[in-house]
Amino acid sequence: MPSLGRVYPLIIPSLFKEKLPDLAGGVGTPRMMYDPERGCWLLFFTGWVNAKRREVFVAEVDKDFTLENIKKILSAPPTRDAVNVAYNPWIDGYVLLTTEGGSLHIRHFDKDFNEVSHKCLVEKGMQDCGAGILMLMGQYSEENPNAVIFYPRREKVLMRLVNRVDDLNLLKLIDEMVFSHWAEPNDVIDAFRANDKLGVLVEYYTDKQSWRSRIAMTGDYFTPEIRALSAPLPVPFNDAYSNFGHPSFTTGPDGVPKILFSFFMSHAPPFPVTDYSRQWRHEIWVWEPSVNIFDPRIYGRMVDKIVFSKSTQPPLYDLMSAEKIILQVEPKETMVTLEESSSVEDFLEGSIVESKVLVKGKIVIEDPLNALRVRAEENTVIYLTAVYS
Repeated sequence: MPSLGRVYPLIIPSLFKEKLPDLAGGVGTPRMMYDPERGCWLLFFTGWVNAKRREVFVAEVDKDFTLENIKKILSAPPTRDAVNVAYNPWIDGYVLLTTEGGSLHIRHFDKDFNEVSHKCLVEKGMQDCGAGILMLMGQYSEENPNAVIFYPRREKVLMRLVNRVDDLNLLKLIDEMVFSHWAEPNDVIDAFRANDKLGVLVEYYTDKQSWRSRIAMTGDYFTPEIRALSAPLPVPFNDAYSNFGHPSFTTGPDGVPKILFSFFMSHAPPFPVTDYSRQWRHEIWVWEPSVNIFDPRIYGRMVDKIVFSKSTQPPLYDLMSAEKIILQVEPKETMVTLEESSSVEDFLEGSIVESKVLVKGKIVIEDPLNALRVRAEENTVIYLTAVYS
């Protein structure tokens, strides 16, 4: 088996007990970004003494990947469960998203990390997961969105377009759309755009013992109709830990592709827990993969689940050059409409080949075109698997 790459620690909380005791209980949600106005790399992350009172910190990242000038920028209470960040040139500062005990908040910070403005985006129903954010580019007008956010809702990852992310007084959220549907519950999330792919990295719960991380991605042509395909990330383990989550993609100042994440163990004793920093002892680690995690051939198979209801927008997939697709359909005899095109852009321009198939449980489609939309009647459930080699 080829090497999956190198794994090493970045922040070990136990080493900060005297130097920075606010981090002594744990650290998580590492988000590294480049500030083009100051030509520097910054790491935003959460830290805590007790995991029920998480706070937000920022640090400068040196060329040798050491951290300098760690500074707290959001205190508890309330708990700041997770943080996501993007640089925005129009405010010459940083857009921060935090989940805080069931609500989702957006803040603008200036270049000196002072809070300038704040708005609650979602008042209730959020998990302690954060929300990934990407800035949208192109021919922008006030009528068009200039950002998109992603957050989980149990087994789904939802996507919402944002108008005027640069002005919180004018900001408007568009309705929720499903970006990815995965069988297990999803949790801490971050968004990425890398070369010809965009999507999310998200922590998910596999069983009562294990947290893992997955990728959900599509090609480089973004449209609100697009859906992602998913696969588990092949992060190699340090055997002292049983879980990894909070994934985020970066290169950092040395230009080497990396996944930042939290290694942690879940200690569930047979008595009430009062110190959650001991039950959920998180450390921030780095994975430098020796494989291209944005190449679907690394995973062999990528999947999604479609549940058709009255409100379902039939999903559009960039199959990323899949050799074949497998559809598992419930109920067993269901008519499914397949609309194919050579690319997502061609599809949206109306160049579509349509076929109707009566699926008796499962169907395999060889050599599909690269863009695919699936339609079916209400109460149909389809498990889509794209195969690569």
